[in-house]
Amino acid sequence: MLTEEEFYEESLNTNLYYLRTMRDFCINIELSFYGNNPYKARAEALARRSQDLGREMITVTNGKVPSKGVDYEIFYTEYTLPTEKLTEKLFNINLATDITESQLELTPTDTFEITDELIRTMTSINTKALSIANDFIELAREIRDEMTSNNLFSYSYPTMYNFMIIEIELYIGELNRLKEMIRKDPIIALDTEYGYNITAYEITSFLRGLIDPNATSYIEVLNNILNEIYPQLLEDYNSLPLSPENQKDLTERSIAIIRRIRLLLRDMLRDLLDAKLYFIIEPLAIDNFYRDINYFLYILDADNKEV
Repeated sequence: MLTEEEFYEESLNTNLYYLRTMRDFCINIELSFYGNNPYKARAEALARRSQDLGREMITVTNGKVPSKGVDYEIFYTEYTLPTEKLTEKLFNINLATDITESQLELTPTDTFEITDELIRTMTSINTKALSIANDFIELAREIRDEMTSNNLFSYSYPTMYNFMIIEIELYIGELNRLKEMIRKDPIIALDTEYGYNITAYEITSFLRGLIDPNATSYIEVLNNILNEIYPQLLEDYNSLPLSPENQKDLTERSIAIIRRIRLLLRDMLRDLLDAKLYFIIEPLAIDNFYRDINYFLYILDADNKEV
């Protein structure tokens, strides 16, 4: 069972990361439809709910957040506010950048004063987050199914919706685990690693498809990751017998490739903001991918402290 301190800190990290991620997914859905569309309106409403709960989370923190989450840049990155502002400029959309500006003022700490009221408040936030996440899954599945039945056009991919669904399902799994105050066991940790490796592979695949074809140096690295590194790693996750030795080996290999993708995304964001690189997707999405990779590194470290 989780202690109250563990429950509070894990709830903070999970929600501060995923609420922003879910908001960014909703923005992507909004921007993928032209003109008036009921799906666009539903995505906009979910984005507002995510933002409002994010503001509530910041209030609950009393200005303090876990230092590890800040160190791993899972709540925001140095590129989050610039990419938000660039997306606002390019798409004439309001992204509530005040949330990011407020988060930049939060104080990293490793010590929290836990009260019964604080636990009740965090439990309530987790319940609200679960409701938003379930509504998002329903929306994303509906759009994906309509697209794959040739009943709906979107400036996006069905694969992108699959990616969003997988990631938010991971969020739902974490919220349900926190609801039961359960610690992760090694098998769950390995399953989580595999799930995040799938999302990292998808991110790399999206980058390959969305980047300017003239960016040959980036494309060469992306192709190497997609065609030579990840296929074997994912196969080994599925085929190797569960043992401490195999788990350690898989984790170390995962950390190595995720760190490589992280550095690649960092360079891409810098070039994007310097107008040296172009993607056919909103700039905010690239920062979202970057935070996704940071979160995977955070999870790997949290679940495998010996590595």
